[in-house]
Formats: sequence, structure tokens, C-alpha cells
Amino acid sequence: MPEQLPEQKLCPACRSTLLSRYNKEAVCGLCQRDSRRSAAATPLWLWDSLPMRHALAELNFSGVLALLRSATGLTQQQLADLVPGWTKTKVTRAESGERATLYDIRELLALADAVCMPREALLPLIIGRTETTPGLCDHPKGGEMDRRVFNAGLIALTSSALLPEGFPPPERISLSHVRYLQTCVDELWERDWAVGGANLIRDSIQLFGRTKSMLDESDYSDRIGRDLLRAAADLANCTSFLAFDAGELALARRFSQEAAMLADSGEDPVLRAHIYATMAMQSTALARISGQRGPAREAMRALRVAAQAAKHQPSPKLHALIAMRSAPVSALLGDPAAARTSIVEAHRELDRGDHPEDRQALGFVDRSEVRGHEARVAALLGDKATAAGILQRVLEDKSLAPRNRVYYQATLAETWLADGHVTSALDAGQQALGDLDLVGSVRTLKTLQPLTQHDPAFHDRYRVVADGLSTKVTSLP
Repeated sequence: MPEQLPEQKLCPACRSTLLSRYNKEAVCGLCQRDSRRSAAATPLWLWDSLPMRHALAELNFSGVLALLRSATGLTQQQLADLVPGWTKTKVTRAESGERATLYDIRELLALADAVCMPREALLPLIIGRTETTPGLCDHPKGGEMDRRVFNAGLIALTSSALLPEGFPPPERISLSHVRYLQTCVDELWERDWAVGGANLIRDSIQLFGRTKSMLDESDYSDRIGRDLLRAAADLANCTSFLAFDAGELALARRFSQEAAMLADSGEDPVLRAHIYATMAMQSTALARISGQRGPAREAMRALRVAAQAAKHQPSPKLHALIAMRSAPVSALLGDPAAARTSIVEAHRELDRGDHPEDRQALGFVDRSEVRGHEARVAALLGDKATAAGILQRVLEDKSLAPRNRVYYQATLAETWLADGHVTSALDAGQQALGDLDLVGSVRTLKTLQPLTQHDPAFHDRYRVVADGLSTKVTSLP
């Protein structure tokens, strides 16, 4: 008897492409790529993809489920495990269009809450249009993220403060929950390179609140507990960096401390090394801002912890990260020889090539990033001309991520200004401001602030960009 071929069906997302009989994905290749593609003006990696907006606007809930599964890599059973009361059969029938489950608003909100989908992302469903999208990063009126609470650095560190009221954590955590959380963390790291921390910080904090509640209140096995602890530490580290890029250094340091505490309880030396390297970066920035040696020494201590954790790990990117972050610290502490040696060491590590043990979150560690640190060292040592030359070569790298490109462009403007080349500095600064219309990096914006004293037109444009970012974070320069 001849073998029966799998039945073909239309992609549930676009409803126009016939799926291959051998396609194991929930949607067609085009919808899959679009759902993973970054949209620069929005904060979360999935909820504002064009296919998702189309599916919501057209009340195509089978497409919503299929896109969610495709973007996260979840099976139907794993998705069912995330939503209280759902089964694999329910997901299968809803995804195939046989069951109008999500037309019940309670079911729709249960799904949204279970996967930490911002409810503002449902706006296309309400207005029936894809071209009008919500400002998902705008802080809600009424003070969930008001300035006092935000600056206190207490949000979501001990409770799920940003979760819908009365929404409890799951009674028991399965591997599906951990896999979903880790997928979200990986995507947050990667989207930061495209859109900047200010566009992502609110959703990252909310996701951490959910994860912390799971860790504190839910039941799980020892193995799942270790994996959940690892995901929570990674998410806290990611949130710390996003807060740093959003210009909230105090909040960033609080999340770094939370990440370190979680990592110190876990069994992942690579993640622990990454976390302490993030802490060192923030202390280095504080040393530069304050002009004090104490934070630089703190950074060096954190880097020693990172190096010890990474001692027996094979990842070249991890060792390159620690080496390049050591370079500006040595320069701040008055040891130029050690700073240059660290840069050479970072390049030597990258000479070893990619390795299976390189974490996805370390994808930004490349030649251009090391050269950017080399430029920082040159500037700290007083050689502004050399620093500017290195930064110009860095900006020639066509593969630079948008957030990194605008940061280096702003750093070049800062360097030229410090070297007395005001016209060149303003030209570079204008280009950076143009990119900041899409990339939400308050850290980069603050780098450009000294230029506002040299040109009224630049000052006016700077304020326009600053006002735009002020809807995403609570304080600006």
C-alpha cells in the first residue's frame, strides 16, 4: 500500500500560501521571517510584527496562535501548558479554525496574560487596522511606572508589580514555561541591538516580574527549578542592560545585583561571568561620569569574578568580552599598558573563531566592538585623534547593528568635540540624532548633550528627540 502524503493546508497567518507537506512550522516561511523581524519603533519582538497585526485586525485567531508558536518554537502541547485550562486538543482545534475559542474575550486575555503579551498590543483587534500601532512603551497613567517608584529601583524585584491585577503565577512550572521564558530573553537581547533599551525596558521588567513570581510561588521539580533560576538570572541581566541603555543607571545596578544573586545560587558559570561583566560595564560608566576611582576599582573586582567563573569555559566571545571590558577600567586606573594588553587579548580570543559554547546574548562581541573599546581607551588616555580614527573605521562596518551604530556615531561626535573639532562633531551628532528617532537609547542621547551648547539648531532638534524618548523612560538629561 503506497505511503500517504501529509495533507496540505493554507498558512493560518496569511491565508494565502499553501504550506508544504513537509513543513514542520506552524506558518509559511514568509510569515515566519516577518514575525521574527524587528520593527524599530516597537518594544517587543513578536507583538508588533506585521503578520501578527494582520491576524489581530482580521480576527484571525488561528493565525495568532500559529504565529506565536512559530516565533517561540513551541509545540502545541507546550503552548497548551502555558495557558491555564488549555489542552493540546484545544490548541489544535483553535489553530485549525475549528473552534472559536479566542472570540471569548476572557480566553483571549488569558492567553495574552499567560505569554506576557502587553494588552495594548491588542489594539489592531479593536480598531480593525494594521497601520495604527500602540505605543507599547508609554507608561500607563495612574502611576504603575511613575518616577518615584521607577527611581527607587524596586519594580518587580520582589513581586510581579506590573502584572495584571489578580493574575497569579502558574501553580506548577513545566519545561514549556522555562523554554518560553528563555526564548523571550534571547529575543530581548537580540532586539536591543536593533531598537535600544528604552523601547524594551518596560516589557522586560514585566516579564521579570512574572518570572520572579514563578520562582517564588510556583511548584516545580529540582531540574525545572535550576532551569527557571537560570532563565530568571539571564532575564535580570538583560533587564539591567536595557535599563542602562535607557539611561537609568540606578535601576540598572539594582537589576545587576538581582542577577548576580540569582546566578550565585545557580550552576551556570558562563551566565555568571556575563552578569559580572555587565556589572563591571556599569561601574566603569559611573567611574567616567563621577571622575572617581572607587567605581573603577569596583569594576575591576567584578571582572575578576567574571574571569574566575569563565576560567574553564571554552567560549572565545566570553573571554573576549571580559578582556575588552577590562581595558577601559585599566585606563581609568592609570595603567595604559594593561589597557592595551587587554585589547590585544580580546582580539586574540576572537581569532579562535565561533564556538558552540558562545551564548546568543554575546552575539555583539565582535571585532568592531573590541575596536570601540580600543577607541574608548585612547580617549581616556588623552589621544582623541587616534580615538576618532578608530571610531571612523568602526562605522565603516556595514554589519553594525542599528543601536551600536548610533552609539558609535554619538561617541565619535563626543570625541571630535573634546578634540576641538566642533563642526565635525555637530555633523556626526546630527546623523546620530536622526537615527535616535527610531533607536531608543537614552545613553546615546546623553552622549550628545554637550553639543547642544554649540549650536541652537542642534539644541532644538535634540530636545525634540529627548521629548520623544521621554514617553518611554521617566527621566532624561
